[in-house]
Amino acid sequence: MAGGEGQGGDKERMIYLYHGVSRIFDGYIVGIGLGALLVIILVTIILASDDNVAALIHNFGIFLIIIGVIGSPFTFFFMYRGFTYLAMADRGGRYGIGAFGAICSLALSPALIPEGVLLLVLSISYFIFIVMSVVTIIVGFVFELLMYIALYRLGNYFNMGYLRWYYYFIICHCTFSDTCD
Repeated sequence: MAGGEGQGGDKERMIYLYHGVSRIFDGYIVGIGLGALLVIILVTIILASDDNVAALIHNFGIFLIIIGVIGSPFTFFFMYRGFTYLAMADRGGRYGIGAFGAICSLALSPALIPEGVLLLVLSISYFIFIVMSVVTIIVGFVFELLMYIALYRLGNYFNMGYLRWYYYFIICHCTFSDTCD
């Protein structure tokens, strides 16, 4: 790892990197489970709507409220804190973009609650519903992309490809010894 702070600085950076990547990795594992649960809820919402657009929009409002309530603590604990560790490991700003993406995602999660309430309370057209949904999805994707850029930079910095990078940190997660060697 490049840097000029000596052995103590490198050791501290590796500890921050380890904690950050471990938290982010755990977050993605938990996210897969939550994502599967949310897909089941979404399919149930769609099937419960019985081809009634108003019922679909109403039920989707409930779905957005659920995502907003679940998303905030999840994003804070795993993504934001993980990327904060990565940003602390590199003061050069290489991983700060991931922390920024996590902060924006953290702001988006509670913003889904009023959007869901709006869908519950107001009678809106299907077109407006689609536009709101697409905008929300695109904004969420951009924030997620910022976090992926930081992870790409981390893997690129250590000259590790996609699969080797995950394998390396999984092994380090199981057998961490201060410097992950």
